[in-house]
Amino acid sequence: MPRDYVDFLEASALVRQRLPRLPARLLPLAQLTGLVVAQPVTACVASPSVTACTKDGYAVRSRDLEQAAAHNPVTLTLVGSGQAGEPAGPRVGPGQAVRVTTGAALPPGADAVLAREFARQEGDLVRGLADAPPGKNVYPAGSDVAPGQVVVQAGQVVAPALAGLLAAAGCFEAWAHPRPRVGLLATGREVVAPGEPLPTGAVYASNLVSLAAWLELHGLAHRTLVRDDQAHEIALGAQELLADCDALLTSGGAWLSERDLVVGTLKDMGLDLIFRRVRMGPGKGVALGLIQGKPVFCLPGGPPSNEMAFLQLALPGLLGMAGHPRPGLPQRPALLAADLAGERDWTQFFHGRLEPAQPLPRFHPLPLAGRLKTMAGSQGIVCLKQGQEHLAAGSLVRVQALEPAWSLGWP
Repeated sequence: MPRDYVDFLEASALVRQRLPRLPARLLPLAQLTGLVVAQPVTACVASPSVTACTKDGYAVRSRDLEQAAAHNPVTLTLVGSGQAGEPAGPRVGPGQAVRVTTGAALPPGADAVLAREFARQEGDLVRGLADAPPGKNVYPAGSDVAPGQVVVQAGQVVAPALAGLLAAAGCFEAWAHPRPRVGLLATGREVVAPGEPLPTGAVYASNLVSLAAWLELHGLAHRTLVRDDQAHEIALGAQELLADCDALLTSGGAWLSERDLVVGTLKDMGLDLIFRRVRMGPGKGVALGLIQGKPVFCLPGGPPSNEMAFLQLALPGLLGMAGHPRPGLPQRPALLAADLAGERDWTQFFHGRLEPAQPLPRFHPLPLAGRLKTMAGSQGIVCLKQGQEHLAAGSLVRVQALEPAWSLGWP
């Protein structure tokens, strides 16, 4: 049986439990960025494959240059050269040097590279103007990865540099969870798609645009439709989107008036309703169900409620489908700049802006009176958990950052 007016924590748990993780696919490296790896990936080759020079200069024996300085140059005999991508240059013996380029294999006998700016070549002689301790300007073979070493663990999100490391390790594909494709259905006779003429009394579908923008920010492909709030129109729109998408978000028509037909219409289509309404503010009118195993979030129509229900429940659910281990918004500590008041039986969320300060930034709550304007000026969200009625100014809080959920660098 569906749950009505569940606690926010219970709703969050139901989202995690009931939404299916999309099956992993074997994908080329270029398509992995932002995706979650499903299986550990091991290196096929060492990287670098040889001990390499990291500077243009001269491969030397460090002991030969121990006393070298600009006022005390040490003379070495040049015995050859080595280039990147070619076999190593000739062996370096006592008092000898080999000219090398960046990326060249370190010649046998050498244990350091004297950078070109600290040397002066005169025919077959090289004047060393500085010392070159063992390992100077040298990158040992296998320093990045060794054959058989795990490069990426299951559950890691692939960043561009990590994709590059996989390539260097001889990998060209990996198993990863794809992102869900999301259908967005805005309902309401008064709702008009952006770009269309705006009749008297109508409003542009700002919720639809905001939701699409959030999905775009997280790399989630999406389709959008706007339909009249009539049962057959809602049903046709939902059917079209579900046929092409892994999940459906509806916007508006989710409450209990005679014009709020979305949940009832979807139930007639076979929606297995998991919960309807959550003790959270804003956002209480959110519902969750499954149609043929595909999740459907019915989001409220009011902009603050629509956005908050999406950010706190729908977005984590969608990212969980893509395998993200911590799919909530990234958080950072801050100090509360003003008192917050909530209700004991509800979880309350507050928009605010962050003021740089030491030792921690200060979070200034914003009133929701301006709605869209307030939301547009927000830099973060603070949660007042169910059971808390008050947080005093100066309290330590965790601020949800309004940026991609897997952003790095947040404590």
